[in-house]
Amino acid sequence: MTVATMGRISKLDIEKAIGNRIEKDAILCADGHVSYKGFAKDNQLELVVLRADLKQFVKKGVYHIQNVNSLHNRVKKWIDSAFWGVSTKYLQNYLNWYRVQETLKNSAHPVEEFAKCSIIDGQAKERFRSISENYRMLIATHL
Repeated sequence: MTVATMGRISKLDIEKAIGNRIEKDAILCADGHVSYKGFAKDNQLELVVLRADLKQFVKKGVYHIQNVNSLHNRVKKWIDSAFWGVSTKYLQNYLNWYRVQETLKNSAHPVEEFAKCSIIDGQAKERFRSISENYRMLIATHL
């Protein structure tokens, strides 16, 4: 989840948010905003346009944007229930918090899972756990 922009989205905003995450043979499903059309054209993507104003919610029985709409609704409800509002300056941090919370909500060991997600260096945890043993070995070799 990435904050693309505040206000109307542009082709450049879309490129920054998802440009490097889309495979060349992907099919982009979006509303009828002209920026999505330009993004799809620039990236040689097939575009399926869904226009809610025309009651187009599903096309060809498979193309829809309801997952995005549902996620947007859940995030808005979470923010409304947990806070008295948010600062747009920190909106990406709120989205990151929500994502981690959703990822861990069914975890049997949420604290450990959170720690694993938080460590940039995947080997740091193992090195940390072995500090005492490594120190004992160092002292033993110098005695």
